[in-house]
Amino acid sequence: MNRAGATTTTSINAALQRFEGDHFVVGIALLSTTFEVSTPPQREAGTWKMVVDGVELTRTH
Repeated sequence: MNRAGATTTTSINAALQRFEGDHFVVGIALLSTTFEVSTPPQREAGTWKMVVDGVELTRTH
């Protein structure tokens, strides 16, 4: 997973550790990052959309 901010970029290739409410935590051992879900997945016109860390993500498959 990758997360880009205004001044930082977070990249992590790891398993999902847990859910915290609508958010999810990805990491390995003590190295982890939380992805904040502000809009949960929803289907719109045949595509799935959600907002994570302020960025709208779209899945077409």
